[in-house]
Amino acid sequence: MDWGSAHDHVGSLYLGSTAPDIRAMTKWPREQTHFAGLSVEEVGSGARRMFELHPELADPDSLTPATRAFVLGYISHLVADETWITTMFRPHFDPQLEDQTITSSAVEAHIWDRALQLDMDRKSAPEMGGFAQAVEAITGAGQEVEVSFLGAEVLLEWQEWVGRFMGLDFTWDRLKRALNRMYRDDDDVQQAVDGFLEQMPQSLERIYTKIPAETVAAYQKQALEQTVLQAREFFGEA
Repeated sequence: MDWGSAHDHVGSLYLGSTAPDIRAMTKWPREQTHFAGLSVEEVGSGARRMFELHPELADPDSLTPATRAFVLGYISHLVADETWITTMFRPHFDPQLEDQTITSSAVEAHIWDRALQLDMDRKSAPEMGGFAQAVEAITGAGQEVEVSFLGAEVLLEWQEWVGRFMGLDFTWDRLKRALNRMYRDDDDVQQAVDGFLEQMPQSLERIYTKIPAETVAAYQKQALEQTVLQAREFFGEA
């Protein structure tokens, strides 16, 4: 498989890997950028739907190298989300499941779910030696990307937003913002998050007694494997 465009345009790859979450800035519905809802059953559904709706992206040879790298990054995000939903959230945290006994309430389930995701983010920075190189790579990366369903101006605005965000130090305040987006201006939910944060790191350790670190590592391995499979399909090598 030809990874040359990804290596030569790593900034576009990084930018693409964040782009499905552009809806946080634009307020678009999830399906508009993830191409699948939270009810998704099969990993790869979002990528396939994206190519159905935007067939011009399905032929890598017709894309600029930067756009090809961007699409690869985009696929990786969709795959990571769908793998999380199907192997982590739904089995362990979905409050709609009658046998969901890991947490005591829907709010706590969502806190735990998002806390695990944020803890992966927190651990990734030192593993990458910080995000300074990624921020530098992303700067200007969107100018060579041609993805019609996002739009050039919106993508450049997102590029600036991502660059600023990645330059910030990690804080657990991100958990409060995430839950506030989910439960808009709900004081009881914010108090629950405050209680979780006040008991750190014990509250995080409590999650890992229910969801061992090995389970999270297995998710990461599966997400990587599925990304490679979807990338091979994109390049016509499936």
